[in-house]
Amino acid sequence: MHKTLFLMIFLSSICSAKTLNIPGSPNGNTLPFVLAKEIVKRSDIYDSVGYPYGDAGEISFAKTVADLNDGVLDLFWTATSADREQQQSAVYFPLYRGTLGMRLGIVEQEKSETFKQVTSFAQMRQFIPCQGKLWADTAILEANGIKVAKSLGYGNIFAMLEADRCDYFPRGIFEPWSEVKREAKYNLTVDSYVMLRYKMPFFFFVKKDNQSLAKHLNDILYQMFEDGSYQKMFLNDPDVKNALELGKLEKRTIFDLENPYLTDKVNAIPQKIWFDPLAGQ
Repeated sequence: MHKTLFLMIFLSSICSAKTLNIPGSPNGNTLPFVLAKEIVKRSDIYDSVGYPYGDAGEISFAKTVADLNDGVLDLFWTATSADREQQQSAVYFPLYRGTLGMRLGIVEQEKSETFKQVTSFAQMRQFIPCQGKLWADTAILEANGIKVAKSLGYGNIFAMLEADRCDYFPRGIFEPWSEVKREAKYNLTVDSYVMLRYKMPFFFFVKKDNQSLAKHLNDILYQMFEDGSYQKMFLNDPDVKNALELGKLEKRTIFDLENPYLTDKVNAIPQKIWFDPLAGQ
């Protein structure tokens, strides 16, 4: 009797165990992949991570969204927007702690000292950044009174810098060094003195009607934050480590900008979750 009962419970647990299906390939090692694996370890609903795209890994974003809505995927991750939060359910934990909204300027090498004496936002606004015409960042900069030189194409911006059509190209802290290296013909460098900062969180998103999964993921992520395991994963992420080492954010003058396009739910995220570059935590 006891053996039969044990077997029934065992078989029931096997049948009820679920796979958390995510985009990307099994070899993915960036922070969202690491977090998804840790979530499954802590979950009482999921027992494995699935990769429906297999080794193909990278699929168009439009297909990723369609596959989420069709149930092929359980979640995906991307920068948020009010429209995105209307179309899918966000897990309101910023995976990169808001670092995507921390912007360093790419400048011409001969102008590498341009921002050395800049100490006020009034001074900073005198300089014109280059941005893509339709980028969310452009609207945020303009909402803060910054005049922006706009380009329809990303690739054109480096030539715009060289032609003095703008003074700097603000990039997320993970981006500028590889871009400067790749675009070596333009003799560019990364400014060492200032940083623009605004909230641009990067969230997990689930299907709009799957509120239970959104809550499950949210609860586990906040649990990880409270016990310190999330912070370790964040600081050990190769992209984060590289950006913090190269960026020396704690030595920069930081100008905080308002992002008027955030939803109330984003603004309600506890301040402790956002990364503080001056404290390094």
